[in-house]
Amino acid sequence: MRPEDGIGVPLTLVDNSGRRIDTGPEEVVFGALRLSRWHVHPVAGVHAAFPGKAAHLVKINYDLRIDPGAPVMRWFEIGFPLADRDSTVVAAVPRGATEPQPATSYALSRNLEFVPVDNSAALVHIPPTDGPVHVYGASGDSIRWLHVAPGRTGVRPGSYSAWIVLLTPGGRTEQKFRLTARFEPRLADGDDFHPVPKSTEFSISLTESTRSPLVEAEKRGGSGVGLPRPSPRVFICYAHEDETHKKKVRDFADLLRESGLDPRIDKDQEGPRTEWDHWALREIREADFVAVIASPTCKAVGEGTYESTGHPGIRSELGVIRNLLQKHPEWRSYLLPIVLPGCSTDDIPMFLHPATMDHYIVEALTRTEIEYLLKTIRATQPWQGWGQR
Repeated sequence: MRPEDGIGVPLTLVDNSGRRIDTGPEEVVFGALRLSRWHVHPVAGVHAAFPGKAAHLVKINYDLRIDPGAPVMRWFEIGFPLADRDSTVVAAVPRGATEPQPATSYALSRNLEFVPVDNSAALVHIPPTDGPVHVYGASGDSIRWLHVAPGRTGVRPGSYSAWIVLLTPGGRTEQKFRLTARFEPRLADGDDFHPVPKSTEFSISLTESTRSPLVEAEKRGGSGVGLPRPSPRVFICYAHEDETHKKKVRDFADLLRESGLDPRIDKDQEGPRTEWDHWALREIREADFVAVIASPTCKAVGEGTYESTGHPGIRSELGVIRNLLQKHPEWRSYLLPIVLPGCSTDDIPMFLHPATMDHYIVEALTRTEIEYLLKTIRATQPWQGWGQR
């Protein structure tokens, strides 16, 4: 199936009657992310450092469609993980930026990087952005763009475009992708819904690109644009105290995401059924930092005084954290105790050393209030100690 056939994923809210694994939550669809026709160009003149590979310059067109009367959207993210892991994305634009950006044109270098040029005849053109755009994809097996609303008016519906350089084994005729979508609407107080991620698989033809105009890579000096630098990945560990607390945690995750970080939280997990303890172990080990959200239940579980059988998620996650910390005590600097509005430092579990190590009090869910936390994360080399990341 090809993007021009109408590939898309719905923007879906579910009520808060349970996790996605339940059959009970009611779904409400109020829009969609849909792909338009992609343009795939074969690339000639590639540097000899890519033997046996074929390069393709790909323009990605996608539409954000929001139904009339739907809530405005704080941000939306569209992603394209590769299903064939012997292929890779080696460059992507637009680049990540925390401020609106002017229109930019690029040429393609022999090293398969986008080189900014002041040339209206250049093949690659990126229109101006009206808000921050963050890009994730340093691993090369996926690429994601996060569009953030510039104000309370929400992200603009309509058409967007991006470009990637795709490197595949020579002779490959088709490339499989997964289209992923995440978003955060600005819901009214009291609305008992939250968004869920959706995805679908599709493929693009690479043989048809032989009928597209050939792109000749250019011999250009100077710095080019490849993949973005890795964004710090932050796993968020928290107890499901009540809906008010859960919303604060989601808003905190949004602040990290809008600041260019890559937060991981259970609400973003897609799928009909999940082994949550295995998911937590994998996410914690793959994270650069772990943010532990203080709360009464978090403290009780962390200190062994919680006697109920409820809250299996926080019990599993803190169990993993305690065991890893026992084996790697130097990891403690990558555990970030967070105190959100409504909680206090007394809600931090003792094993996180609330009196003798830093903790981060967020008195309001604003960018200013997390600035100290962001500086700490950006000034700390991400954890590299597991030995098998």
